[in-house]
Amino acid sequence: MNTIASESNTTLRPPWVHLARAAWILISLATLTLFLVGTVKTIRAPLPSCIAPDAACTQVFISREDAQIAEQMGLPIPLFAVTLALAIVARLSLVVVGIIIFWRRSDDWVAMMLSGSLMTTLIEGGFGNMGVLNVAIALLFAIGAALFNPLPFVFPNGRPEPRWTRWIVIPLTAGFTLTSLAAYFSPQWAGPNAALTIIWVTLSLYAMVYRYFRVSNAVERQQTKWVLLGLSATFVVGINYVVSNSIFPSSQPSPTRITGLLIGLALYLGGYGFFAFSMGVAMLRYRLWDIDLLIRRTLIYSILSGLLALTYFGSVVVLQGIFTAISGQSSAVSIVISTLTIAALFFPLRNRVQDFIDRRFYRKKYDAAKTLAEFAATCRDETDLDKLTARLVEVVDETMQPESVALWLKPTETAISRKGINDQR
Repeated sequence: MNTIASESNTTLRPPWVHLARAAWILISLATLTLFLVGTVKTIRAPLPSCIAPDAACTQVFISREDAQIAEQMGLPIPLFAVTLALAIVARLSLVVVGIIIFWRRSDDWVAMMLSGSLMTTLIEGGFGNMGVLNVAIALLFAIGAALFNPLPFVFPNGRPEPRWTRWIVIPLTAGFTLTSLAAYFSPQWAGPNAALTIIWVTLSLYAMVYRYFRVSNAVERQQTKWVLLGLSATFVVGINYVVSNSIFPSSQPSPTRITGLLIGLALYLGGYGFFAFSMGVAMLRYRLWDIDLLIRRTLIYSILSGLLALTYFGSVVVLQGIFTAISGQSSAVSIVISTLTIAALFFPLRNRVQDFIDRRFYRKKYDAAKTLAEFAATCRDETDLDKLTARLVEVVDETMQPESVALWLKPTETAISRKGINDQR
């Protein structure tokens, strides 16, 4: 199957490839450092109050008023802890994809732009008031936007399509990046930034649809289809952010806002999770950037971790509700039961997920492995040499598909002695 690397001119040559790798490492280290510092500070700091007019809160911040209302609503789980944990999981799913892309295709500038932008999602949304570090967070966020915004116009072969978009990609990216940076510190720039966002989304979708129907070959079309679906999911995340901030402002805490937060969190997880999944499909099934084995394992354990986390939180919520209804108070027994359930489910669930991934994306490999497993069972049970050799020839033909097959068995001493006795007779 043809690959993008062989059909495009996106390969970086020295010294540019070394500069790109060094820049990626610096961006990633800075992002990871700010993420760790911000997460620790967020966990240790008390929940902010977002009622004051000058409070620097958005709908993604859980305020102390939100926590009080959630407790009054009888939610059996700590809203802040779950929101923070699941948001981190969603961001890490994109970071894992970014690391894999860098590991395998750091010589491709389109791949590097996507990888670098995915790394900066760790600090998306900020961490409240970080003092002087807010400047670094804003700069990294702007860098991520500058890397990501041109991608819909040049993905996957590096050539802007339609051709006239080459004259607007750089100005549009520069305008969006600068207004995003300004809006981080001054709310008056939020309007121009929102307008440029709408323009960028509209032109991006048009460019990718145009490329899909008018320019792409069969392989690129399949890759573009899945990446387009993933980008659409991230657009849902962005729209959810804007709409939620308008309908459920943090300055007006209420049960309706809590419900909106939970729905928004589900959309947030689903959008970013589907983007990671769609990139995995494009890279696995349609060999985008020739990434194969590493992402196969990552995809298996990412899905496994998500299913186990969902099972754990779900069982804790259900069991806590049952114990509370029976005894009137929560019980640690629910956590113990949920932990034991996860331990019991790990290996069976991993095998099921691995089997599903192999059947969907590695059909030939899966069929060959299944055939060999059946032949191993035949070897244990079959005693007829003629039937066994016939089955061996079939297995070789199915798994290796050679032009011809010949089987030669070395004569044993027993067979030779029997032949001599028969000759004497």
